[in-house]
Amino acid sequence: MSKRLSDIFIIHTKNIQRLFFVRKINLSRLYLIQVRKIALYTSFLGLFIVYYASLTPWFLWPIHKYYVFFALVPLLLGMLMSRQLKQPIFNRKDYLYPLIACILLQLTMALTSRKNINGVLMVVFSSMIYMSLFRMEIKELKRLSNYLTTSMACILVISIPFYILHLLGVHLPHFHTAPADLDYSFENYYFFLVDDRFAFEFIPRFHSIFLEPSHLGMACISLLYSQIGNWNKLSCKILFVGIFMTFSVAAYICLILLFFSSAWMKGKAILGKILLILTLCVITIITSLIYNKGNNLVNQLIVQRLTLNTEGKIEGDNRTTAIFTKEYNKLASSEEIIIGKGMEKFLRFGNNGNSGFRVYIYCYGLLSILMLIIFFITLFRTSTNRRAVVSMTLISIASFIAHGTPILYYFFIPLYILLFNETTPQKKLTKTQ
Repeated sequence: MSKRLSDIFIIHTKNIQRLFFVRKINLSRLYLIQVRKIALYTSFLGLFIVYYASLTPWFLWPIHKYYVFFALVPLLLGMLMSRQLKQPIFNRKDYLYPLIACILLQLTMALTSRKNINGVLMVVFSSMIYMSLFRMEIKELKRLSNYLTTSMACILVISIPFYILHLLGVHLPHFHTAPADLDYSFENYYFFLVDDRFAFEFIPRFHSIFLEPSHLGMACISLLYSQIGNWNKLSCKILFVGIFMTFSVAAYICLILLFFSSAWMKGKAILGKILLILTLCVITIITSLIYNKGNNLVNQLIVQRLTLNTEGKIEGDNRTTAIFTKEYNKLASSEEIIIGKGMEKFLRFGNNGNSGFRVYIYCYGLLSILMLIIFFITLFRTSTNRRAVVSMTLISIASFIAHGTPILYYFFIPLYILLFNETTPQKKLTKTQ
C-alpha cells in the first residue's frame, strides 16, 4: 500500500521529455505543397486573363488584341512547374485528339478568313491555352469554375448597387469613352458602362463593365452551367440576378434551357416545369401588355422582340443588318459558302449590329462548320456524363445561332468544365471546395 502511495509522487522522466520534444517538420513535403499551389494559381491566373479579356471589360481594352500573350506567360510557367511535381496539375492523358481537332479547327478558321502569317502563328499560341485546359486535372477544373463564378459574382455585387444608384439619379463620376476597333461608345461610370445606344432610354440596359447585355448574360449562363448542382451558393444567386437585369432575349432563352438541362441531369421530371414556365410566360406577356399600356421594359425589350413582323419573321431576330443579310443570302446560294469570304470582307459591314451563325459562315464557310463538329465530337468522347454532353450540345447550338462564337474563351471554358460535372440521376453533386 505504501509503495502505491509513493508511486503517486514519482515523476517519470519520459513525460518531462515529451514537453520539450518538437516533432521534426518535413520541410521537403511543405515545399512540394507550396510549389504545387504556386503552379496551380499561376496557371489559374493565365486562364483568368483569357476568360476576362475575351469578355472585354473596359479595363482590359488596352490588351484586347494581345491578351493571349499576356495569359501565356503565367500559364506556361505554371505548366513548367507542374512537370517537376509528383502530383502534376496537368496529368490527363485524353487530351491529344481534342487538341489535334482544335488545332485543325483554328487553322481552318485562320485560312478561310484569309489571315496573314501572323494570324496563322496565333493558332500555335492559342492552342497552348486550349491544351492547358484539356490536360488539367478534373478536380482543378472544378476549382477553376468555382473561382470564376465567385469572381463574376464579386464584380456584379459591386456593379449592380452603383447601377441602381445611377437609376435613382445619384450623380456618379464618369467619362465618355469609345474603344478603338470595337465600334462602341459608352459613358464609363467605372463600376458599370452605359451604352450610348441606350443612354436616352428610361432605364438603360445593364451590362456591368462589359460591352453588351448579351455578353454578360451568356457569361453568367455558361458559369451557371458549370455550377449545376451547386446553385444554392450565394455567388450563383448573384449571377441569376445579373441575367435578369440584362433584358437580353438570347440570355433569357438560354436561361430556360439551363433550367431544363439542370433538371434533366438530375433525373427530375421536366413536363411539369415546362407547363409552369409556359404559364409564367403567358402571365408575363399579358401583364406587360396591360401595365402602363405597354410602355414598360418587359414589353419593349422582350415581348415585342418575340412578335412576328410583316414578313413573318421574329422581330427580335435582328442579329444582322438588312445589308449584311442580303449579302449572306447571295453567298448561301453560291459555291463560295464552302470556304466563306473572309474576315476582311465582313469588316466592311462593321462589327456592331452583325453577329450570329450567319457571320460565322460568311467569314469561315461550311468547311469550318464541319471542323467545328469534329472538334466537339472529340471533346465529348472525354466525358462519361452523357447528359452533360447533351446539355453542352444544346446550349452551344443555341449560343452559336445567336452569337456565332463557339470557342470564345469566356463561353467555352465553363462549358468544357460542364462535361465533367458529376450530377446524374443517381448521384447529386455535393458542394465542391
